[in-house]
Amino acid sequence: MRSLISLVAFAVVLASVACGNNDGAVVISNTQNINAARPATTGTGPTTGAGAANDAPLASAHRSGSVGGGGMTATSNDKPSIETPELDTKIEKANAKAKANNASAADKLSAAAAYLERANFYRDAGQPSLYKFALGDYRRALRYQPDNAQARERMEEIVSIYNNMGRPVPNNGNEP
Repeated sequence: MRSLISLVAFAVVLASVACGNNDGAVVISNTQNINAARPATTGTGPTTGAGAANDAPLASAHRSGSVGGGGMTATSNDKPSIETPELDTKIEKANAKAKANNASAADKLSAAAAYLERANFYRDAGQPSLYKFALGDYRRALRYQPDNAQARERMEEIVSIYNNMGRPVPNNGNEP
């Protein structure tokens, strides 16, 4: 009997760590399972990408029932766990050129490419905590180059990952 209780306790701790509850506390809740089948709501207009309105939700079918409530917002001390000074410098320079009054199409493509490079770095680092930073960079790349298929595909992939995990997707413009 003792080994059964130990096994169950270990499974609960393992599940809480795997689900992102890293504070060590086991949370037992009687709330409805957010992964249970229930009809999704649909919004009007596009739900992803650069064509979406700034106030439109990125994923309108998302149900916010996880700990912490609604959409995620960036804080001033929200920084990635991996530093990318070379990519940051490249983005700053390209972004300054692209925002200038006399910016050419090449300047905007250069800024999009710089954001895409850093986003791919964050995405490929293998750390889910960096997905929000990658998502923000993919969205910024799409602002400069709305027809960038790779940025759109990978942005939608990260949104899908958030939805499948039952986590809130960072709102457009509120990601770090």
